[in-house]
Amino acid sequence: MLFNNLNDETIIYGIIAVIFSRWFTYVFFGKKVKGVTETFVYAIATILNMYREALKFIPLIFGKNYSGITYYDVKGKSNISKVLIANSITLTPKTLYVSEEEDKLIIHRIENDPKKAYSNKNLWDGEEFG
Repeated sequence: MLFNNLNDETIIYGIIAVIFSRWFTYVFFGKKVKGVTETFVYAIATILNMYREALKFIPLIFGKNYSGITYYDVKGKSNISKVLIANSITLTPKTLYVSEEEDKLIIHRIENDPKKAYSNKNLWDGEEFG
């Protein structure tokens, strides 16, 4: 009912859920809880932050961008390393892990330049753990 649906009703239910969970924690666990006003302000700030993050994608929608498929070589890496690299690439703005084929991670990339969209340079430069 409320999943994948961000409207006024969902926001109100979310605020009520936050207030209820704060009250529940205070009653049953005796921990100090913020007041209703502070909780309400925190809930509103969280919702506004979600909108702010969503607005960052407007330039991607209306700007001139190129979409490309590229790869990242993971030959000789352990399975856990491949998962960590794939997750890191997906968390990088404008990149998304698609699949693994023949020891290469297939990556969808959005860039302002068509050559960069199909390039695997500067895709991910990090250290994996595992």
